[in-house]
Amino acid sequence: MNVFEGGNVFKDKMGIPLTQRINQADIPGTIQWLETVLDMDLSGDDDPDTGYPSRWLGSTGKKESSGDLDIAIDTNQASKEAVAAKLTQFVTSQGQDPREWVKKAGEVHFKTPINGDPAQGFVQTDFMFFPNVDWGTFFYSGGVDSAYKGMNRNVLMSSIAKQLGLKVGANGMFSRATNQLVNHGMDPDYVASVLLGPGHDRKSLKNVETIYNALSADPQRDAKLADFREYLQREGASEPSVVKENDVNFLARLRDRIVNQGMQAIVENPGSANPYQLYEAEAAGVGGRAKGIEHLEDLVFRKGSQGVREALAIIDAAAANPGGTTTVKWDGKPAIIFGRKPSTGEFVLTDGSGFEAKGYDGLATSVDQLAQFMNMRSGDRRELIQLYATLWPMLEAATPANFRGYVKGDLLYMDTPPEVSGNYVFQPNTVEYRIPAQSSLGQRIGASTVGIAMHSMYADQGESRQPLSRVKFVDVPGLLLIEPIYGNEITPNKPLIKEIKTLLSTRGTAIDTLFNPAELRTQQITDLAKLCVDYINYRIGTGHFENLLGEFGKWLQSKVSPRKFNNIIEYLKSPSSNTEGMAAAFTLFLLLHDLKMDVLQQLDRQSPGNEGWVMATPSGYAKAVDRFDFTARNRARNNPQSA
Repeated sequence: MNVFEGGNVFKDKMGIPLTQRINQADIPGTIQWLETVLDMDLSGDDDPDTGYPSRWLGSTGKKESSGDLDIAIDTNQASKEAVAAKLTQFVTSQGQDPREWVKKAGEVHFKTPINGDPAQGFVQTDFMFFPNVDWGTFFYSGGVDSAYKGMNRNVLMSSIAKQLGLKVGANGMFSRATNQLVNHGMDPDYVASVLLGPGHDRKSLKNVETIYNALSADPQRDAKLADFREYLQREGASEPSVVKENDVNFLARLRDRIVNQGMQAIVENPGSANPYQLYEAEAAGVGGRAKGIEHLEDLVFRKGSQGVREALAIIDAAAANPGGTTTVKWDGKPAIIFGRKPSTGEFVLTDGSGFEAKGYDGLATSVDQLAQFMNMRSGDRRELIQLYATLWPMLEAATPANFRGYVKGDLLYMDTPPEVSGNYVFQPNTVEYRIPAQSSLGQRIGASTVGIAMHSMYADQGESRQPLSRVKFVDVPGLLLIEPIYGNEITPNKPLIKEIKTLLSTRGTAIDTLFNPAELRTQQITDLAKLCVDYINYRIGTGHFENLLGEFGKWLQSKVSPRKFNNIIEYLKSPSSNTEGMAAAFTLFLLLHDLKMDVLQQLDRQSPGNEGWVMATPSGYAKAVDRFDFTARNRARNNPQSA
């Protein structure tokens, strides 16, 4: 069953998409490859408000992954026909049928090899053409830092414009009476001053929330919001709460403090803190924090010397109490969240997006309600809706009547996995699992038709995530709810730990100087630490970690603009301690990686056939996964002929 999301233009004869979602780390390389094919700049300058390349629209590059790549093209530089012709010429030169790679409708769609390598799969790229790129990129950016989509922001702007005798769309602001473009109608600052009043600029039109805040004292507020409120009612969504001006100023000051000074976790007694609560309470470190669970060794880039100390503390805590903190990490899909409302006891089944929804109630209490809010999203959701509908009666029967709260898990399979060479084999997402059929877990898998890996729970929507506990599910024929599988004894590698501590004591200050947020901001290279993580992910794809520092410059030159590349090189040269800090950071990464692999091998001997493990301790939260093996499996999955 295909439950992944991606572009939906390119499909095979059975209607199965030929493209997939693209990870954030792969987007710069893929777009740079497109730039070489088209001989065009597809990034533009960084947007001063968001920090993202101005020509990357929608979620492109802004989220952990994107369903497709949306790129703005200035029609004064290239027409739709010219772009389609260049793409067609390239595909033909590769001996391929351009009809299967290039589609021209309102936009130009291209089946794009990720990082220019077909072995990594394909993502759909949508080239969108504007006579004024400044307006076009603004119009399609309304979902940034918002609980609402960009489309919702644009509907809201249209609602306001209608009350003023105007229309707002992808080509600017027009008069409803004459259907002519208003003078300066493609200047976002001017449009903001017309829709919201003097003193407002494009920042006030950033998203739904900023617009509501700008309208808080407008005497025509209700009239301007009338159409938008009707739209929200039809969509089953709610209005945002109005943010006060002093709250906006406070958030700006808080963001400035995080960027320029860094933040420490605010936990009075870490020794007694719940590991999930501790992890979620921390502010982003020098390299930001990726959504999800960090690799243990990446903490040196994410949090500098503090991250190294945290990694060591996690290992110590896991060794001291492995049976209560370290669990198997499952790579399932999609996410399943179910339980009973604390207030009424009604059964709820939803997904991650529904559980975290802010613009509508995503806690579905019926299959019809679940289908309704899933259909509000883009793409064909029929198969996903059918999957949840099939699970509904089984999960409702398995949830005790007196239970209150919500349990989160990941789907592993919907049919009993086949037995191959004495192992049950299944691949819910990227990782292929081989669970020994004669093991205790294997016997339970063989007796089931549906498997879900359970890993955490919530007391209520909006509450902190907690480890799964105190839930006794009702046995349902065919349903296997796999509760966390804990690791046993772990013996940390003392010589490695000693080496890490020695290097940390001599070079920890240099690492923190290198990744100082205020200095990076001054040099306009605020994402240096993230670039290091992206580089590591690239090196994992090559299959080795030799000469990390020596090859970093060559990789960097291919990933950033010449101006940023020069800024980084000059920053590393002066002061000389920055070069020492970079060398130490890469060395500590390698040592932490070796330490993690030693622990991972001990755990895998206890419970073989898994993707990896999660160490959730009072000292922090990290995962132990063989990244080289994971990448090799993913490559084999996307290109079986090369396996």
